[in-house]
Amino acid sequence: MKRFAMVFLVCLFLLSPSAARASASSPTAGTIATSGGSLTVRSAPSASGAAVGSLPNGGAVTLYEKSGSWRRVGLPGGKIGYCSSGYIREIAGSAAKTVSAGGLNVRSGPSLSHPVAAVLPRGTVVVRISGSGDFAKIVYDGTRTGYVSAAHLASPGGSSTASTYAAVSLKVPSYRQTDGRWASVLVGNSGRTIADIGCTVASLAMTESYRTGAAVTPDVMEGRLSYSSGGAVYWPDNYTLPGSVSYRQLYDKLKAGIPVIVGARRADGGTHFVVVKGFLGGDSLTASGFAINDPGSGSRTTLQQFLSAYPTVFRRAYYTK
Repeated sequence: MKRFAMVFLVCLFLLSPSAARASASSPTAGTIATSGGSLTVRSAPSASGAAVGSLPNGGAVTLYEKSGSWRRVGLPGGKIGYCSSGYIREIAGSAAKTVSAGGLNVRSGPSLSHPVAAVLPRGTVVVRISGSGDFAKIVYDGTRTGYVSAAHLASPGGSSTASTYAAVSLKVPSYRQTDGRWASVLVGNSGRTIADIGCTVASLAMTESYRTGAAVTPDVMEGRLSYSSGGAVYWPDNYTLPGSVSYRQLYDKLKAGIPVIVGARRADGGTHFVVVKGFLGGDSLTASGFAINDPGSGSRTTLQQFLSAYPTVFRRAYYTK
């Protein structure tokens, strides 16, 4: 009978979270590089140690110091181990960073449109492995990868390089979908009302009122727009819909006197739109620092509160003239 060989290479698995924390001062990151098999995680620093897990070929891993032909590595849950260093390729330029903002969102891609995979508390040590615009790709929790705002990563023991951002407050009027003056107005030929699906209409009413300097209420705005049969808005020609907007770009728009409409989605598919109208000021640009007008809720006043309910951003829009 033909024997199928799978390559399992040795890796010591040490179960002490406290040891992992003690070793987390200056980690880097690497990639598992076998001939196709997995890198076995063992309970002792030798091939005779019991196999207790494995790391996939091509996967990322947090690296600590070398010890002979072994490499200390970080694993999920604060555990550490040792792997044969011959089967790990250190990622050039990878460096330890500390999360400098509370509740830093880790996303699956380098933009706000990607879903949040995890939230890291202030002080968490991660490894930055590359950059993509305002986002940095990191390795965290031993072997997990994701993207975070680069402005909120600091050198261990140091401070973030983010500048101080002055407060901005645009006097954008606030309109609620449920206001009795227009709540029952139908949106296009959808058969549904502004109170029901009119968050985009109300958001555009706010930004158009601000742009023109004259009151454009949601019922008036409804009559100026075109719609799909289901009531989806066809955006006015003077609005641009960029693929992504970083927090820095969002701040720059506000500084230029332009409010930004943001649309996001819940896990169940429900969507909602709000208007970002200001920034509260501070040393870093975070969602909690951006002020919003929410046409559907009086209790949500910051972008972070909105993203907590609707975590996946899929639309940004602002006028250009």
